Amino acid sequence: MSRSMDDDFTYFVKILDDNGDRYYLKSSIDERTNTILMQLTNLKSGWIGTLNQQQVRLLAKKFPPEQHDTFYSHTQRAFSKGNRSEVDGKTYVFNCKRLEKNRVEFVWKQMVDDLNSLKIIGNAELQERPVDEILAKMMDHLIDEMDTLRTTNEQKIFEIQRLNGQLNKALETVKQTVDMKEKLEADLYRKVNKLDLYVNIY
Repeated sequence: MSRSMDDDFTYFVKILDDNGDRYYLKSSIDERTNTILMQLTNLKSGWIGTLNQQQVRLLAKKFPPEQHDTFYSHTQRAFSKGNRSEVDGKTYVFNCKRLEKNRVEFVWKQMVDDLNSLKIIGNAELQERPVDEILAKMMDHLIDEMDTLRTTNEQKIFEIQRLNGQLNKALETVKQTVDMKEKLEADLYRKVNKLDLYVNIY
């Protein structure tokens, strides 16, 4: 699930780390300010952290240049699609390593099939926070997304109903036009027959 506002992208996704453990990640990537906010939980513990402008630029600079992909595009794809992107088939691997002082190192990597190896895209240190705080933030995000989707669906339903109404009116107009045409043709046919009959008599 994702939402975009200009250069600010917000994602919520389920991921599996390289040990097979399940996590839920909510992230906000702001390309305008070059910052990335991450909220991570395994439903037992929660962590939060931010990559500031300097850290993001350093990661982007360290990322090997590619023809079409950048640090941002890979990070957005990993954070929005999770372990596998169905669009282009790219596979991403995540690692959550416990550190001292209630921190974790969160690393996201791309699986390079041709080389059968992993390429690190980025990493960040996240600080532990009460899990109910993280879950509350995620629930708020999901509720906002549901409200947005509901409003969008209502607008689309209204537009579909309006277009259906216009289509029905257009079809009725076409039907009336066809009926009138058939009546005119029938009337003209009768008049032509009468004229032929009159000519034959005289």
